[in-house]
Amino acid sequence: MKFSRTGWGPFRILPTVMDERYTPRSFRGSVDLPAMVELRNAKMVAEGRENLITVEGLAQQYEHLQRCDPERDILLVEHGDRLVGYARTTWDDVAEGYRGYWVVAVAQPDHPELEHSLYDWVESRVKEIAAGHPAGDKRLMTYCDEAAPTADLLRRRGYTPERYATLMVRPHLEDIHDRKLPAGVEIRPVEDGHLRQIWEADVEAFRDHRGFIEPTETDWEAWLASPNWDPGLWQVAWAGDQVVGQVRSYIDPVENERWQRKRGWTEDISTVREWRRKGIAGALICASLCRLRERGMTEAALEVDTENLTGAFRLYESLGFVRTRLEVFFTRPVGE
Repeated sequence: MKFSRTGWGPFRILPTVMDERYTPRSFRGSVDLPAMVELRNAKMVAEGRENLITVEGLAQQYEHLQRCDPERDILLVEHGDRLVGYARTTWDDVAEGYRGYWVVAVAQPDHPELEHSLYDWVESRVKEIAAGHPAGDKRLMTYCDEAAPTADLLRRRGYTPERYATLMVRPHLEDIHDRKLPAGVEIRPVEDGHLRQIWEADVEAFRDHRGFIEPTETDWEAWLASPNWDPGLWQVAWAGDQVVGQVRSYIDPVENERWQRKRGWTEDISTVREWRRKGIAGALICASLCRLRERGMTEAALEVDTENLTGAFRLYESLGFVRTRLEVFFTRPVGE
C-alpha cells in the first residue's frame, strides 16, 4: 500500500487506485482529537498496554507542539466516516549530538495493513523537512512496546533499538520502607511560587541522562498544563533555598477506571547531581508511596531506563517494584 502525492498544495496525499477505500486528509484541530484518542487507545488495548490517553491529555500535547506545521506534518486517514489512522512528525536536537525526527504512526487494530503506509508517509515527510536542515547526524526516532507487532514492523523497516525502558509495578502499598532524608534536607509543601524552581531543578538533574532534549518556554507552559496535575501528591526535597530532589506522583482516574484498579504513579523522579547517592530519591519515593496509600491507592508504578546511569533501576527494585512490560526506543538514519 502506497500513498502518492498530487498537486493540491504541499500536503495533499491521495491513495493509489487499489487503496481508494481510504481517504487521507489534513488535521482540522481540536475537532479531530476525540477520534484520535479513541483510535490511539484502541491500539494500546489491542497490544495489551494500559497507558491510555484522554482528549484533555492529547489537547495538552497538540496545543504545545513545537517544530511541527499541522498543515504539512500531520496526516489523518479515514475509512468512510471513521478515522482509522494518523501520522505526525516533529523534531528535536538530542544531547547525544544528533537531530531526531519523531515518527508517530497509529492505525486501527482492524486495519493493520494501513500501518506500513503511515510509516511510508511520515518517513517521506521527514526527508523533506531534513533536506532543509544543516548537514549532520539526522535520525528517525520512535518507541513502542517490545512485545507489540509494531516492534517487528520497525525492525523490518531498518530501525534498530537504541535503549530500553521498563514499566515497574509495586503490587501493593504495604510494608513501605522508612527511609530518612540526610541532615539538612526536608520535604516542603508545594507552593505556586516554587513551581519554576522545581521545574528547573528537574531539567538540570536530567541534563546528563541519555536522550536529554533542552526544554523551551513552550515546554514550561505545557508542563503547567499537564494532565492529572496534583502538586498535593508531590514530594519535593529542599536544602535551604535549593530544590535537591523530587518525585511528582499522580493518579490517572481514567486508566484506573478502565482497568479496575487503584494505581498511583511515582514518576518524574530526580536528584540534582551534587546530592545523588545520599538516600534522597529513596526517601522521597517512600514518602510518595505513603501519600498514595493515604489517597486510597493500592499499588504504584513507574517507568525507568534499564541502563539508567544513576543506579535508579536497582533502587526501585530494593523498594519493592518489579519489572513488567519492556519498551524499546528505536532510531534509524533519515537517509535510509
